[in-house]
Amino acid sequence: MKSITAKISRHESAAVPGLFYTVRVSSRAVHPRLKMVPHEGLVVVVPQRYDMRHVDTLVVRHCEWIGNAMARIDGVHASMDAASSSALLPAVVVFQCTDVRWHVVYFEQENSKRVKVVESPDRELVLQGRIENAELCRSALRLWLNRKAGSDLVPLLQDLALKHSFRFEKAAVRLQKSRWGSCTSKGTISLNSKLLFLPRPLAESVILHELCHTVHMNHSAAFKQLLTACDPSWKEHDRDLKTAWKFVPRWVEV
Repeated sequence: MKSITAKISRHESAAVPGLFYTVRVSSRAVHPRLKMVPHEGLVVVVPQRYDMRHVDTLVVRHCEWIGNAMARIDGVHASMDAASSSALLPAVVVFQCTDVRWHVVYFEQENSKRVKVVESPDRELVLQGRIENAELCRSALRLWLNRKAGSDLVPLLQDLALKHSFRFEKAAVRLQKSRWGSCTSKGTISLNSKLLFLPRPLAESVILHELCHTVHMNHSAAFKQLLTACDPSWKEHDRDLKTAWKFVPRWVEV
């Protein structure tokens, strides 16, 4: 969850034309690794001073895994789209983390140049304004998502910190592409707004992981021992988080 990256670059495989991947140089990486990131594709994380001439060879050697990973992503996206004809403009927003469901209503307002989101007491979310513009609707929803995440995730962070006797300096919540959370050496914890869509145990696992980084800014044995004391199932949660993007609706990403 926590990583410090330096250079980020995009490449096309010389051996497999049409296969693109992003290379990230991480100060925390010990060995090179591949991961498939939703809406970003194949990412190769390498240690500092890694010989970049070996990256393409590494990618080619794992072509079978890459193909299977891409197929899994395409399959999940297809099932999501089939399950909801409004996948890119939702009729319902479900936050598994807080067990809250919002029904979305669209209300056209003539001569309006923007879209505004209004919450009603009965968990109805009204988008009003220029609703024929789908991108304006999605932008308004993403802004609303950020506000909800700030009001819901920060108190959860505070509660877990108090429960497990952690201290942090600041909290930030924002939409991020791939990181669920991060922690700086000064004790600032950043959480991804998309955590609201995850099942509560996974969201809490991310938060506890970052809280442990306020004590150990690494993934040492001491860090893992502390994390185990706070989250005994962290290994299972960490495994499930690798595909937890499937809980995030398409309208959040596009």
